[in-house]
Amino acid sequence: MSARVSSLHVWSPDLDSPTPVNSIHLEFAGVPGDRHYGKTMATGAREKHAFDRGTEISNYRQISIVDLHELARIAANLGITDLAPGTIADNICTEGLPDLTALPLMTRLMFPSGASIMTGGANAPCTIAGAMVESVYGTKPHSFPKAAMHLRGITGWVEKPGVINAGDEITVVTLN
Repeated sequence: MSARVSSLHVWSPDLDSPTPVNSIHLEFAGVPGDRHYGKTMATGAREKHAFDRGTEISNYRQISIVDLHELARIAANLGITDLAPGTIADNICTEGLPDLTALPLMTRLMFPSGASIMTGGANAPCTIAGAMVESVYGTKPHSFPKAAMHLRGITGWVEKPGVINAGDEITVVTLN
């Protein structure tokens, strides 16, 4: 499997949308300057089965990753010509992982600098991302979750800090 980093984005807490960057420097707490940066996070709707809202837990959502192939499939499902990387708050957009969302939990994504991201599974599509798509493409926010089901990409956390550059090759290591 040959995969590479297509583009990178950082979503500052004070901006409405992510900013394209040429490289990101991963720390154990994630991507500095990104709204998901932190070793811990407060729980929300995704964790309601296990914790009360607002409970502090380890941050398994430090990084959001999508693939160009899955973005194209979401775009087709929404009836638009394309869905640009960064639109749905991804930090890393890959090329060459057409079934990225289906990668097993605890898959390692390794980069030439030695940086490693441990994957936490599928990123559930939501109307927050739907509103981001609406602001660019005019689609309805509530149409995004169905269009992106099983295609929204994955989340992960930093296993080993390092630099990731646009164009870097990605080594995918599954535990099985």
